[in-house]
Amino acid sequence: MSRLDESSRYLNDKSVRFIYLSQEDYIKAGGLDMDGTIRAIEKSFTLHAEGKTIQPAKPVIRWGGPETEETRGRIMTMPSYVGGDVDVAGMKWIPSMPDNPKKLGMPRASAIIILSDPNNGFPLAIMDGTIVSAMRTGAATGVAAKYLANPDSSVVGIIGAGVQSRTQLMAIKSVFKEKIEKIKVFDLNEEKTVKFCEEMTEQLRTNVVKASSAEEAIRDSDIVVTATMSTFPYVKGEWLKEGAFHSEISFWDTAPEEIVHYDKVVVDDYGQVEHHGVDVSYRAVKEGYISLDRVFELGDIILKRIPGRESEKERILFNPIGMSIHDVSEAYRVYLEAKEKGIGIELNLWEHPHWV
Repeated sequence: MSRLDESSRYLNDKSVRFIYLSQEDYIKAGGLDMDGTIRAIEKSFTLHAEGKTIQPAKPVIRWGGPETEETRGRIMTMPSYVGGDVDVAGMKWIPSMPDNPKKLGMPRASAIIILSDPNNGFPLAIMDGTIVSAMRTGAATGVAAKYLANPDSSVVGIIGAGVQSRTQLMAIKSVFKEKIEKIKVFDLNEEKTVKFCEEMTEQLRTNVVKASSAEEAIRDSDIVVTATMSTFPYVKGEWLKEGAFHSEISFWDTAPEEIVHYDKVVVDDYGQVEHHGVDVSYRAVKEGYISLDRVFELGDIILKRIPGRESEKERILFNPIGMSIHDVSEAYRVYLEAKEKGIGIELNLWEHPHWV
């Protein structure tokens, strides 16, 4: 049923229905289709740059200062509206508790997403947002690498062997296909790293090997990703080869003073980055290591308002905060697939409103 048909239905039928998608439903409806995710994320980057989105600053529940996000944890609420031909509103509620894997044997992050019709405000879907969050984070790096990495990139170095690292590599492989010949992985947990390398070698059909240090993983890599829960910086800008593209999706891996080694810094939305006040791109500007005019937004590069990579020798840092519009656009993509395939459970918000 189309949105127009659904609105017409309310003239006679006052029930409000939405679908619920469990994590298993979400996957069944195409939630692990990285090619589809990348298309959705690139489109939302474009709509955002065109001013066709609404994205309030995200409130954060913390038990202490920003540094406690990687120790005690946090809960973020991320609302937004994605316009254009997407035309959907939504919100992600995402707790992140770093001790969960060790203490409970459960994921660090869990999330719920609500999608709403922006014309009448009624819910369209409530779904697991954990897969959405991981997939869209990987896809953001994939889109950035498409525009900012050297097109002949063949070697990837990644720090961290967790869930986020999986989707980072899925996205990079989705963009560069068979050009990627080798992926080096370093994580402090050697046993976890070995298992990760075995699983990703099989999944990506690419040579994924364990590095003995963060420096080894980064040196001579065309694409570098830092995706850890580190509470201190360890990346040295001098480790990056000429022409390297570095995506830092975590907060503390690179110190602000190291940003001087990069020729260009790109973010998803600097206003959001500034509001959060943690990302290294913001701290480098605040502490005077670089000027704000050296920080660019990826949407402007996609729309060719400003140049992306200008030479094969440029070292470029991508430092995204993570945007709600990506969660909403990706969740909506899978919601449409679920509706078409009849996946999920239909629930009623009400049969008839108690008050009007």
